[in-house]
Amino acid sequence: MKTTRAALLVFSILAAVSGNLYAQEKFPKPSGYVNDFVGILPPQERVKLENLLSELERKTTAQVSVVSLETTKPLDIETYAVKLFENWGIGQKGKDNGVLLLVASEDKKVRIEVGYGLEGAIPDALAQQIIAQVIVPLFKQGNFPQGIMKGALGIAGLVAKEYNVQLAGFKDLPQAPVVRKSSSSAGILRLVLLFILIFGFRFGFLWWPLLFAGSYRRRGGSWYGSGYGGNSGGFSGGFGGGFSGGGGASGGW
Repeated sequence: MKTTRAALLVFSILAAVSGNLYAQEKFPKPSGYVNDFVGILPPQERVKLENLLSELERKTTAQVSVVSLETTKPLDIETYAVKLFENWGIGQKGKDNGVLLLVASEDKKVRIEVGYGLEGAIPDALAQQIIAQVIVPLFKQGNFPQGIMKGALGIAGLVAKEYNVQLAGFKDLPQAPVVRKSSSSAGILRLVLLFILIFGFRFGFLWWPLLFAGSYRRRGGSWYGSGYGGNSGGFSGGFGGGFSGGGGASGGW
């Protein structure tokens, strides 16, 4: 009996300690949109990218954060990205329009984590395209600054397109990669929509609301679409309280 009680006591202590360690998990503090903790980007390029992402938030309210770390261990990069995203609150509260580009140099891993509100603008397939066709090839060449810059520019370009805005900051940076949805995916989508339209007419538009369900999300007791309000933009010591949608893509080199 004493042995059993002792074992239970030890188990309880270990559970409490591990729970406290989990709760106290430490993350670095953001100092801007670009948090290059490894020192990959030249200072001048970092400032240009910082200015571009500031302009992006000012014109759209969306927030894009670029982060370089040595390692995410003991967590894998996917888990770390979600936790860092939500710890910092990238994106606006209620809109969840944030994106995180995370590079772990020693792990040789990269992750694009997308907030709920931008999953339509940057679906998993496009995030994977940016990683596989833009970032990783440059990383394999040893050109880490260009890999980060062009990856971030590709993300910023998709966000700007979603909000239908032009970014003046692009002129001071390398040409943004062209990222677009594949024509095959668009063709499949058109067939699905045609199928729904035909059966919608036949069954009294019973399914019609489902076409638009993905454009709205429930947050704080109200529905919202893709509209955005005025935000002065600029990093003022913290992000806006957004949440990750769990979408995105990962890669390695």
